[in-house]
Amino acid sequence: MSTPAKRPGPAIGILNMKVSEEGSNIVASGSCIIRMKGSRKAVDTDKIGAEFPAREGAVRISFGSRYGKKLPKGFSLNSFRIEIDRNEAKDLDIQNKILITYDGEQRGRLFYSLADLKKGKNKNTTVFVHDGIAMYFRQNVNNFVYFVVRDANPYDYPEGQARLKKAKKNAAKLKDQDIVLMYEKNCAKYEESASVLYEKLIDEGYDNVYFIVDKSIPAVQDLDEKYKKNLIDKDSDRHLEYFFACNKFVATETIDHALQLRIASKDVLDKITGKGLMYVFLQHGVMYMVSLGSAMRVGFNKKEGYKLHRTVVSSELEAQHFIDLAGMEHDDLYVTGLAKFDKAVRNENADKIIIMPTWRRWETNQAKNELHETGYYRMIETMYNGVPEELRDKAVILPHPLITERFTGDEGFGKHVVVTNQYDPLLRDCALLITDYSSIAYDAYYRGANVVFYWKDKDECMTHYGEGTHLMLNEGNVFGPVCMDSEDIRRAVEECYCQPQREEYLERYRRIVEFHDGKNSERIMKLLIKDKVLQAK
Repeated sequence: MSTPAKRPGPAIGILNMKVSEEGSNIVASGSCIIRMKGSRKAVDTDKIGAEFPAREGAVRISFGSRYGKKLPKGFSLNSFRIEIDRNEAKDLDIQNKILITYDGEQRGRLFYSLADLKKGKNKNTTVFVHDGIAMYFRQNVNNFVYFVVRDANPYDYPEGQARLKKAKKNAAKLKDQDIVLMYEKNCAKYEESASVLYEKLIDEGYDNVYFIVDKSIPAVQDLDEKYKKNLIDKDSDRHLEYFFACNKFVATETIDHALQLRIASKDVLDKITGKGLMYVFLQHGVMYMVSLGSAMRVGFNKKEGYKLHRTVVSSELEAQHFIDLAGMEHDDLYVTGLAKFDKAVRNENADKIIIMPTWRRWETNQAKNELHETGYYRMIETMYNGVPEELRDKAVILPHPLITERFTGDEGFGKHVVVTNQYDPLLRDCALLITDYSSIAYDAYYRGANVVFYWKDKDECMTHYGEGTHLMLNEGNVFGPVCMDSEDIRRAVEECYCQPQREEYLERYRRIVEFHDGKNSERIMKLLIKDKVLQAK
């Protein structure tokens, strides 16, 4: 039996919008044009509702009159009002699309700006900040309305916005310089592929290559002076100016990490989505894991507007992943291996059991107030409980970088929780890793550790990434035992701890990660020269 066709719904295009706070509510109001798709009948706004995907009743929409002022061709002019309770919104996802319902069914659309038609222009409303949480409405690339709930950053405040405006103006003085900017996650790390490649390029005499980083972190304190001279301090005026002046970005993260992730600045968003950029994605970890068809992973798709967009991959198998699901062609890919693996080593007496699952973005705001109630926390409990009693003194729990600040030391795991931004020293002592589907599995295995996978929640988690998302690893290519409960984990740990890697798992791994000669950075550099990101020496 065929599925009934979805009935048409109303399209609501906003003409103008004012956002304000009324008590504990954030209110967006203004005028709009409404039309029922495929019909010229007046739309009954009493039947129109609004909702968020993750929270029923957290957003409300109303209109000035039931049918509005009639216009030609079935259009009507009306006023609207959207209300969101700030206290209810604290536990929402970071990005929340406002869905429109009609007559109880999800079958309508709300456009941020009627003037922009179906293409977004990087607009956002006033940002409201309370208790370190920023909330605002934004326009996405398809011109839909999203409500953002995230940790506040310096550029959410008027003085931060003023600094951005000034930096953009001052950047004009640097327009003739051939600047190459490199960075890692949130410009706050120095241990991934970008830092390894950066040092290689400095050694080769590339003085126009700069690395943005928080200079206070331990990872840069003991660097040789020849590497320090081209470091740019995160959030400094120089950082902002070089960001606006640069057209060449070589990094382990997307370009939005080059300044501030999820920033509410049209100037910044215009920069990172503009034409003429050359961007090389070094990867922060092997991405043959969660399928790139996920709605949450579109940031890794080919950027058609860029002058050049390249992605480093670790094998022909991973290259095909990007070709099939990220819109890449083979020429867009550097099949070289990740630069960070050139320095990946493990100590001879490594004996630690590291527990590190990947973060669940949809639980970010819940974790602020109810960490113990999140599926992520319960998963860590299951993994830890699976470690045999006699080996628990070897256990190290590493919360994901996006959630480390939520761990206060009172979680019940005591000394086992290690909050750090430096994973390399810990991985050097890793004998066995327990994870769900974190890309750190590839790092640990590359160094010679064994990996145990816990997949009880796998299918449920994939649904949060978006329809059709799946794990690229499966029973046929996974390079470690797959467990569904603590007892499975216990047996797997007893089988794998401080044991050689099984030949079957090693063969599977090397189909995904082909290069093991320590020359990944050298191969990447040659391709950067070929693509004229760098000039030949």
